[in-house]
Amino acid sequence: MTPFIVIICIVGVLLLGLVIVPLINRRQFNRLPRDQKIRILMKQAKGLVYFKNLSDGRTGSLIYIKNKRKIYVYPWELQGDRMVCTRDDLFKSWDYPEEMPEFSEDERIQALEELEKYNNKNRIKLYLDYGD
Repeated sequence: MTPFIVIICIVGVLLLGLVIVPLINRRQFNRLPRDQKIRILMKQAKGLVYFKNLSDGRTGSLIYIKNKRKIYVYPWELQGDRMVCTRDDLFKSWDYPEEMPEFSEDERIQALEELEKYNNKNRIKLYLDYGD
């Protein structure tokens, strides 16, 4: 084989692996039912606290997973250049498990601390709107 054909093959494999496959995976993930998304996110969770930002353009959700067993969703939308949480009942109850247990005071404080750590690590921050 000539070097030109080898280079074209390498570029084709890289394009397929770095661009096309992740796009297909993201599209398939978005089409999954809610319970399957939850299972996948719980398997992806690394450590005791894990955040996953799922964006749909100007809206999306920041998923907070605690201990690979509890999930809380911060729905957000862009307002100017800020990602603002649009949830009315902040820290009332968990979104998963199905029986939706209420937040204890310690869990509420920990969720706020973890969100603050997430905001310190990431360039795009989630702002909570307390209705002031």
